[in-house]
Amino acid sequence: MMRSCSNQSKLKSSAAVSKPYRNRLLRYSFIILGGVFFITGVIGIILPVLPTTPFILLAAACWAKGSTKFHHWLINHKTFGNMVINWQQHRAIPRRAKYLAWSMMSLSCGMLFYRLSNNLQWLAWLTSVICVATAIWMSRLPDG
Repeated sequence: MMRSCSNQSKLKSSAAVSKPYRNRLLRYSFIILGGVFFITGVIGIILPVLPTTPFILLAAACWAKGSTKFHHWLINHKTFGNMVINWQQHRAIPRRAKYLAWSMMSLSCGMLFYRLSNNLQWLAWLTSVICVATAIWMSRLPDG
């Protein structure tokens, strides 16, 4: 109970950043996209190939433009709330999340090189380039 009260003050400052669109079609599109990104992020908890954090942050951005209700729900979420608030206020990712993302990307790329046949090695290299670019981008962000 105390947790949601502490997030309420943070919620007011982050909710002022963005208001939902008035156009219904745009609002519903952002709500649906937010749902797709949220589900993908939750699946990423289980599958090491999918990163969770970027998809949850994309869901938050979409819901900020589409639905105040869903955006508030995500900000007050027990697991994802602090991550979203850190990103919206400071553009920061927790150090633990960075380490987890880097290790999961490394393991996933290693598995791709190990499991893919020679004619599909290009896919492992492409994935590795994307993962290295993402890791460099994440390393430049402040720790949350």
